[in-house]
Amino acid sequence: MLTISKKTPPKTILRVLTIACMMLLIFSVESHADIVSATATGTAASREAAIEDALIQAVRQIKGVSLKSATTAVRSSKTKTVNGKRNTNFTAESTSVTDTKSSGVIAGYKIINENKTNGLWNVTLKAKVNVYETPGLPPTTRRKLAIVGFNASSTNRKRGVPQIFQQKLTDSIVQSRRFTVLDREEEALYQREKKKWKSDDFAVEEKAKLGMRLGADYIVTGRILSYVTKSTRMGITITGENYYRERIAAQVSYKVIVPATMQVKWSSTVTVDKTYEGEIPTSIATLSARLSKMVSQKISTQLLQAIYPLKVIKVTGKQIYLNMGGGNLKEGQRYNVYHLGERLIDPYTKESLGRAESKIAIIKVTEVKTKYAVATVLQRSAAIIKGNICRPAKRVYSSKKKQPAPQKKSSVKYIDGGGVKLPFD
Repeated sequence: MLTISKKTPPKTILRVLTIACMMLLIFSVESHADIVSATATGTAASREAAIEDALIQAVRQIKGVSLKSATTAVRSSKTKTVNGKRNTNFTAESTSVTDTKSSGVIAGYKIINENKTNGLWNVTLKAKVNVYETPGLPPTTRRKLAIVGFNASSTNRKRGVPQIFQQKLTDSIVQSRRFTVLDREEEALYQREKKKWKSDDFAVEEKAKLGMRLGADYIVTGRILSYVTKSTRMGITITGENYYRERIAAQVSYKVIVPATMQVKWSSTVTVDKTYEGEIPTSIATLSARLSKMVSQKISTQLLQAIYPLKVIKVTGKQIYLNMGGGNLKEGQRYNVYHLGERLIDPYTKESLGRAESKIAIIKVTEVKTKYAVATVLQRSAAIIKGNICRPAKRVYSSKKKQPAPQKKSSVKYIDGGGVKLPFD
């Protein structure tokens, strides 16, 4: 132990305090592996097999896995030969398999009762099982979604279009915070990490992460039907000046599938077609990223409006707080606000068709945060309350005559005596 006195140099004191703070942070970090207990009974011809059977039943109770998975987990936890003897003579008082090589699933157990009847052993025990808890909110609180397999032409595949598009779509859906988005692209990365958890270099508790992969409730897939990114140099004949006309256009069909039944839950096609003009050309990579972002946001908006429409979470005067932020909302966007009324039921299928909606207001987004947004009221016919839903307002076109677009400014200079001076003169 280091004793700090008045003669201790200031640098040494600072170093000691820094180390102390770091150790405090390390030991204050909450472990994500928890130990859960369960009581179970096993029956078999031998005492050891009865203990194993009881452990399998305990793992099935706690982790909710199949018989095969539980059996594999328990058998990989059994002790190995040590000094020529197998550690299989478990005592009734207390036994822990974490003292030797373990899969990390079984943290230990205590035998409560054992007896042999009609040639069979019956063992009742209390087992402790390591259960991994994911950081943050449990992933099961949201519907699980995976984005996979957007097909495209060979030309667009060579350009890497599907990868760019799928990444932008992932960004958009993740930022909505409505789904647990599952990765289906980095299988090799997962397998490498899985091998590390199994190695002796990692703590036993880390092995509780095994068997935690999630299955998707929904799969989003589709096809990139067309994808155009074009930059054309244009010239003004009279002046010799150049400018660039750029076009991005795409048509993407997509569908949402329930993998358990392969039911198509939702299907649609989105289209984007935009033209820009500028004095400096934009790279094709930048145009491709811009186009992918536009298409992905359209798809994300459709999905969210169909499953999780935007909701009012707080009202303060004319300020309306909305339960979404990030890249899915932009300042200046307008939304209609609706009161929810009676639930509507299809008379044939008895399926819920949603609820009757009555429009009460129009709002405009004024501030976008990472997880929520703030809007202001433009007009309303009734009070806006928490729980009202919002849907994008259709663009309002002015009844005034459209003014002609301003002409591109020319660099031609007129000479006082008549004639013109061109840029290359």
